[in-house]
Amino acid sequence: MQMSEKPQLTAEAATELHNRVAKRVVAEIIEETRAAGGSYSDLLVISESVLVGVVVECFRLGHDSKVIDLVFTAAKT
Repeated sequence: MQMSEKPQLTAEAATELHNRVAKRVVAEIIEETRAAGGSYSDLLVISESVLVGVVVECFRLGHDSKVIDLVFTAAKT
């Protein structure tokens, strides 16, 4: 199931999107944590919260088995 009615991303467009969004999200997490006086542990907890939020949203959209496979495959490598 697509998130919108737009056509699927090409591999090149997907790579650009992933890199751009991930860079922005990571920078915001680091900047907000530093500004609040947080630690590396706080960074890990925030990262976990973001991952859980994305997984929950994917479940809601009906992609549960694909998400579980991707998360565990990435965790093993």
